[in-house]
Amino acid sequence: YVFDAFAGTCTYKTVTYPCEVVTASTWNTELAKAFGDAISQEGQAWNISGWYAPGANMHRNPFTGRNFEYYSEDPCLAGTMCAAAVGAAQANGMYCYVKHFALNERETQRHYGLCTWANEQAMREIYFVPFEMAVKDGNSTGIMSAYNNLGTTWAGGSKALLTDVLRNEWGFQGTVLTDNNEEHGFMDIEVAITAGGSTLLYGFGQ
Repeated sequence: YVFDAFAGTCTYKTVTYPCEVVTASTWNTELAKAFGDAISQEGQAWNISGWYAPGANMHRNPFTGRNFEYYSEDPCLAGTMCAAAVGAAQANGMYCYVKHFALNERETQRHYGLCTWANEQAMREIYFVPFEMAVKDGNSTGIMSAYNNLGTTWAGGSKALLTDVLRNEWGFQGTVLTDNNEEHGFMDIEVAITAGGSTLLYGFGQ
């Protein structure tokens, strides 16, 4: 069953899939393709057309609370596996919102203005690589932006990230969806759209 932690209810029966770090540990792109194919076919069966995944962030610390949801500490491995899964899922009509763009690798305090610091070289050579591969090699039609700030600018409202890099440099033409709003106060749809985003994600009964 799929358990909704917010509502405290089980929704529907599903297959049990391995987490991304387990999938990446195989170094098997055919398995990643099979994963994307299977989960998108299940989506079709349940009339679900969007997948808030895969996660393409880096394992920056072995104790980070989101490591299960991301592939690896290696950007090329993460990008290769992510692009394979996305390509297979989209072949079945599933929209994949590759997340969380960008540098959103932790869980603690990530909802409340977490500032992530990195220089441009590190971002381009490490942290952006899996997303770039998902766009260019997997032809991803969806991206989910992140809660955190890059420096002091919200990732979901960063023109440098969403327009200059994602759309202009990489040629992305799809939907940029924010992470779930949850009324944290800093997510502004006008700021997001002006920066190159598309829509604000509301969920869980809001």
